[in-house]
Amino acid sequence: MAHIGSFKQTDKGYEGTIATLHLNKKVKFVVNGNKKTDGSPDYFVKAGKSDFGAAWKETKDGDEPVNYLSVKLDCPTLSKPINAALFEREDGADLVWTRK
Repeated sequence: MAHIGSFKQTDKGYEGTIATLHLNKKVKFVVNGNKKTDGSPDYFVKAGKSDFGAAWKETKDGDEPVNYLSVKLDCPTLSKPINAALFEREDGADLVWTRK
């Protein structure tokens, strides 16, 4: 997995930066306060005033279950959408990505 972002938790979600070879953007994960169905995103990912993606709460089962956010990012500069995951750590959260 490649680390592509570092975030801190805020009252309204997460704030941080996504940095890759071609992208360096400050972004926010904003709680979806108007979730209409179970399938609706739990968070919207915003870059400035633009929508950059969405995220859903997930749990990886196992001996010690791991809670994380399943993230889908998309914008006109990307050749195709990116699937990533945001994992909390003691002093923040890391966004990681794996190519299929």
